[in-house]
Amino acid sequence: MKNVNKMSNSNKKFKANLVPAYQKMMMRVEKTQKYTAKKTLQQHIDVASDRAVELNELTREEASLIGDYLRRDLHDAAHFIVTTEQALADWIRFDLELIEERLLELFSLMVDQTQQELENLAERARQATEWNSGEITLGTLYCDNCTHAVHFHKPDYIPVCKNCGATRFKRIIEEESGGE
Repeated sequence: MKNVNKMSNSNKKFKANLVPAYQKMMMRVEKTQKYTAKKTLQQHIDVASDRAVELNELTREEASLIGDYLRRDLHDAAHFIVTTEQALADWIRFDLELIEERLLELFSLMVDQTQQELENLAERARQATEWNSGEITLGTLYCDNCTHAVHFHKPDYIPVCKNCGATRFKRIIEEESGGE
């Protein structure tokens, strides 16, 4: 299993460029939200993706992938907040002092708009319950096989589980985890 998940040096360099792209896309979404509030989250993400392609920062495929990661995380955060009536800090599940203040602010602003669209996003949130190694995320995930926790204090790639080598992860909502 370990040999299958090894990345070549050029692939690692390629993928390393996508983590900052996730953060940049979050900032662009925030900026478009400030000036054009009537657009949906999807439209804001599409504008940010298009801009990254126009500036030759990302290929169309990379921009689409980053947009999918960001949309999935925002949908999951909004679903968590509405389902559990807990705060964004509870969704992230680690000490807020470890998060860059600006990153939390950006994410919080986007979650606010996502909550407004929750009627449309509820179905997508139920479908977006799986995270896989190689994708980018933020927050805490649990191995689907052994429930080992993996914490992401900033956007980063999901590795294989260090405990069992599995590649699929999920978030555990308090109701599901029995109050962990």
